[in-house]
Formats: sequence, C-alpha cells, structure tokens
Amino acid sequence: MGYQVKMVDEQLYHKVFEETVSSMDKRENASIPSVTLSKREFFFKDLKFLQLQVDFFIIHNGPTPCQFEFICKPHESSYCKPWLTAKPSKGFLLSDAEVTAELEVFVNKSTASHLNSGEDQLEDVLVLHLDQGKDYFLSVTGNYLPSCFGTPIHAFIHMRQPIQDILPETIKKLTLMPLWSGDDFFWDEKPLDLPKELWMMVDHLYHNACQKKDLFQQPGPRAEFPEIRDCLDTGMLDTLIGSSCSLAEVLLLFLESLPEPVICFQLYDRSMESAGSYGLSSQVISMLPKCHKNVFNYLMAFLRELLRHSEKNHLNWHILASVFGPVLLHPPPGHPAPNTAEKQKAQQFLQHFLSQEGSSP
Repeated sequence: MGYQVKMVDEQLYHKVFEETVSSMDKRENASIPSVTLSKREFFFKDLKFLQLQVDFFIIHNGPTPCQFEFICKPHESSYCKPWLTAKPSKGFLLSDAEVTAELEVFVNKSTASHLNSGEDQLEDVLVLHLDQGKDYFLSVTGNYLPSCFGTPIHAFIHMRQPIQDILPETIKKLTLMPLWSGDDFFWDEKPLDLPKELWMMVDHLYHNACQKKDLFQQPGPRAEFPEIRDCLDTGMLDTLIGSSCSLAEVLLLFLESLPEPVICFQLYDRSMESAGSYGLSSQVISMLPKCHKNVFNYLMAFLRELLRHSEKNHLNWHILASVFGPVLLHPPPGHPAPNTAEKQKAQQFLQHFLSQEGSSP
C-alpha cells in the first residue's frame, strides 16, 4: 500500500505563524487598558505656607474602558506625600473618554516644619495604575520658601535676619539642634530673648487692640493672612498690616504651628498632674528651656494686660484659657487626642497665670 505525504513549505509556514501570532498580539494589546497623559512632569515654584498651588493634566483613555487609581509605592502608606493631593485619585473611563485631573500642593502646620528644616523636599513620584493595565509615573518637584510658621522657638532666638534671608544650611542647622542643649549650642552670638516675629505681633496688639471687642474670637478677613505672613517671613515687620482680628488669628496660628509647643511635649503629663496647683504648675514652667519659658511669661503678661480691659474687650480668663490652652499645652504626636477632662486641666493650668494676683515664674 502506498502513502501520500503532504509537503510543508517551511518558509510559508513560518510566515503564516508569525502573522497569526502578530494578529493575536494586536487583539490582546487592544484589549489591555492604556491611556495618554497630557503631562508627566510638574514643578511648583516658590510655594508659601498655606498657599494653594494647582496644576492640571488630562488623562485620555484608549479603546478599552478602564479603571485608574494612584497607588502607594513600596513601603509607603499613602500614594503621595502629605502636602500633595491628586483629584480625582481614582476613577473609571469609558472608551476614548478623558478626564481633567489636578495636582494640589498645600503646606500647613503639619508639614511646614520638615520642609523648613530640609528633612523633606517638594519632591515626589506618583504612580497611576490601570486595572489590568500598566503603570504611569508622574514627577512632582518644586521649591518651598522657608517660613516662620513651623519653625521651632529654639531656632528663632538665633535668627536676627528674616527667615527667607537665611541660608538653607543655616536654617537646617538651627532647626535640628537639640531643644534641651542650651541656648548657646552651635552658636557664638547671644540669642534673642524672644522670637522677633512673636514680639512684633504681640507688641502690635498691645498698642492697638487691648480694648478691641471679642479679640481672639472673631476671624479677620482671609485675604489679610498672606500679607501678614509675607511681612513676617521677609522682615517687613515695621510695615505689619492687617486688622487686629487677623493679627490675633495669625498669632494663634503661629503658636499652633510650632513643632514643639510652648509647654514642651516632655512636660505634658506633668502639666496635667499639676493643673490643680499654682505652685506645682509654676514648677513645670521653671523646668522649660529658657527660650520657651521667656515666650510663656511674655504671653501671660500680654493676656493679663488684656484682662485689665475686660469691660471693653469682653474677655475673661475662661475665654483666654480656652483659646490659648490647646495652643500652648497639647499632647505629643501619637498621644490620644485630649478628652474633656484634659482640656479642662489645660485651661485650669493657664488660669493660675492669668489671675491678676499671680505672676509668671
């Protein structure tokens, strides 16, 4: 019996095989989500404290509907640094649809300290992930103008120039020096008794607002904050402008932004335990570093002066203690938020030093 065997044209076979594989790859690739980004590099110039800057880009989808999301990089708990936000951070796009996304940078009291010291930089990489698709990388950079907001007291007393006139290396050296090392650590020049920015704000209020009704209770016009901030950061202290309410609000923000509060974290628990006694509370104040003690005594003297005009400004010790208590005396990071009893103790602690009879240690 004879057999008929078909001959295989190897050249034609390989050509058909390659065309088939190529066709299958194209179909498969066409089904994989892909997008086009209008921009991948972003630079934010001369960012200031509490100044929002925004940039935009377009995410244009291909033929396959896709779900996108900014995802965390390895060993990180958030998709971006705390001063950066992407909007929207996730979403869904139909075929050939597009969405305008925005990147916002905003430095507040929580993030200013590390940017001032150079421990953090305006640098980040965002990872835009497509479900069942690939990742896209966006570069975010910029420069932050150092601010008195977020600068520690023990660094301020060595800053005779405006902070924006000081070299970044010097700011870093001052802000990172140990708090409890003594006022002359790393420095030959005699330190200031108080931060000049604090003195200017309090002095202005002392001369212009002691009889102002409801001071520290009414906010000022929002537009005045940038002007006051720039005066403090650039050294235009002799031209400090803004309403008394705005300046009082900025003073509180200045104190809230201190990386180490006036009554240091280390003494928080002892302050709570001592709140019922003027003598014990005075002992706590005596334990503060000299620069912190000076600030506390200066503020208490100012607040007592306000109370002398209570008939006109309608302030009393309870109001001032409730306003300044959480600002001057609050728990360290990681500590549970103060409960009602702790808030009352903080007010009680300050009350001792607000009384007309008492005096600061």
